[in-house]
Amino acid sequence: MMSRYAREPQGKMGADRSDTDTIFEVRDLAIGFDEREDVLRDVTMQVVRGDFVVLLGPSGCGKTTILNLAAGLLNPRSGYVRFDGAAIDGVNTNVGYMTQDDTLLPWMTVQANVGLPLRMRGVGKKEIADKVEYYLSILDLSEAGGLFPSQLSGGMRRRALLARSMIYEPRLLLMDEPFAALDAQLRHQMHIELRQTVERLKQTVVFVTHDIAEAAKLADRVLIVGGGRPGTIVAEYKVPYGAERDLENIAYTDEYAKFERELDLGLRGARDPRADAVA
Repeated sequence: MMSRYAREPQGKMGADRSDTDTIFEVRDLAIGFDEREDVLRDVTMQVVRGDFVVLLGPSGCGKTTILNLAAGLLNPRSGYVRFDGAAIDGVNTNVGYMTQDDTLLPWMTVQANVGLPLRMRGVGKKEIADKVEYYLSILDLSEAGGLFPSQLSGGMRRRALLARSMIYEPRLLLMDEPFAALDAQLRHQMHIELRQTVERLKQTVVFVTHDIAEAAKLADRVLIVGGGRPGTIVAEYKVPYGAERDLENIAYTDEYAKFERELDLGLRGARDPRADAVA
């Protein structure tokens, strides 16, 4: 029996959602990097506008591959990948992509780094200046605009990278373990700031992690990606608390503890049994 948080996996996943709201869709997908073995197989998922979807699973299960499909960096072997109802054909310029790597350019100020995507798109100087000012403001970086990356703390660098990923208002924000290198306290603060910013901007997000607590805090929906070969999405969970959650104190609630336990059990069921044999 599935938990009260879980929905049926695969074919029924997202079935209650309107196609007109779907921004990213994968159906019956298989993909591999050679002809002998698929990395993912039988993957079906939907992301609707305003969703915050977390892909939770062990390392090497194919989570980042799904992000790369959304970004148009990979092509499936079979099945289809659609963005806003159309097949993804080449690099998808409608997505932002934030990884755990620090890709701020050291010779540019924070203002210049954040505005770089708009300059590459040929946006006018006045519009760039206005948007940079706005995004620095909402991410508490207004006083740091003239600084260089080497002068920033770890949290400020993460916020600058987030601002740069969002400044051109992507239809979908892809995040691949963006806070993995941060210490626990700073990571917690970034969780709060991310949720607040996403809610304020009505941003749609697909976020990759192997951290159960991070998934439980951030997500509206959690998709568990199995760790076998090939991987697939084995279960979907909807959080039992609303979007406007109190991340300062949510970890102390019974509701959160129960949901984290549900995810832990789901993730254990998704593990590659060969991992236990190796251990």
